[in-house]
Amino acid sequence: MKTLSIATFLAALALAATTAFADGPDELWEVTMKMEMAGMPAMPAHTSKVCNRKGAPDASKMGDKDSDCTVTDKKQSGNKSSWKFTCTKPNAMTGTGEVTYGGDTYQGTMTMVSEGMNMKQTFSGKKVGGCTYEDPAKKVEAIQAQSNAAIAKECDKQIEGLHPMMVFGGANLPQESLMCKDRKADFCARSAKVAQGMRDPAGFSDANRKYPEWREAMKACGTDPATVSAPVCKSAVDRKDWPFVSDNCPVEGRAIALQNCTGMDYTAVMASPYKEVCQKYGADLAKKKVTDEKAQSDTAAKPEAKPSVGDTVKEGAKSLKKLLKF
Repeated sequence: MKTLSIATFLAALALAATTAFADGPDELWEVTMKMEMAGMPAMPAHTSKVCNRKGAPDASKMGDKDSDCTVTDKKQSGNKSSWKFTCTKPNAMTGTGEVTYGGDTYQGTMTMVSEGMNMKQTFSGKKVGGCTYEDPAKKVEAIQAQSNAAIAKECDKQIEGLHPMMVFGGANLPQESLMCKDRKADFCARSAKVAQGMRDPAGFSDANRKYPEWREAMKACGTDPATVSAPVCKSAVDRKDWPFVSDNCPVEGRAIALQNCTGMDYTAVMASPYKEVCQKYGADLAKKKVTDEKAQSDTAAKPEAKPSVGDTVKEGAKSLKKLLKF
C-alpha cells in the first residue's frame, strides 16, 4: 500500500515546468495532461517537463509521505499497470488509474469522483533527455512554507489593524476563505490591549483614528464597545469637550444635536457652543426630519379606501341575515 496526493502531483508538474534542466544521471520526461469534467467544456492539455529518477516513472507513486490518498488493488500485467485510490482531504474522492509503458513512453488515464462530480484525466509522457532529479515534494513543501509565511504575515497585519473579517468572517464569507480563523485568540488579545489604552481622551482619540473597525472587533471578541466608549464620552460631555464628542462619540453626539441643534440655520450653528456637534450630526437630523414629515404627509394625504361593490353587497347580506335571523 502506498500513499499519493493528486494535488501534490499536479503541483509538482507545475513546478517542474519552470525548472531549467541540465544533463544529469536521471531522466527528463515531457508530460502532457488533460482534465475533463462532466458537464463542463474540455480543458486544454497542459505539457511540462519532469525530471524522474532513472527508470520508467510509476504514475501510481507520484506523491509524498504527507499525501492524503491511499492506493489499493494495484495490479501489473505485462507493461500495463492499474490501481484504485481513495482520498479523504481536502475533499473526499475515489478513483481508478491505469498506465501502459512503452520503454521511453507511457500513456494512461485516471477517473475520479468527488462530491458527485465525475472527472477524467488523461496523461502521457516521453523521455526527452537527461537531468538531475530533485524531489518535487521538497519543492512543494518549500512553496507551502512560503505560502504559510505570507498568510501569517497578512494575518499579523489584520490583527494589528483590528480588521475582524478574515478572522471571524462576515458578509456570508465561507469558513474556508477565512485565512486567519485560527488566530482568534491573538486577535482578541490585541483588541483587549487596544481597549486598555482607550481609557483616557488622548488614547481614545488615537485608537478611534487608527482602528476604524474597533467597535466591530470588540463585538467579535464578546466585548460591548459601549463599556469602552461610555466612560470617556460621559467625561467629555461633562467637561463640554464638544470637538471630542463630535469626533469620537456618535451616540452622545446625536443626542446632543437633537437637543441643541434642531431648527438652527447656518449662522446660528456657527455661533453655537455646540458648533462641532451640530455640523457633524445636524445633517442627519435634518434628513430624518424631512423623511418623517414626508411620511406624515403621505399618510394624511392618502384617501380612505372606499368599499367595493362586492364588499357593499356582502355587508348588506350580513345585515339582512341578522334582521331576518336565518
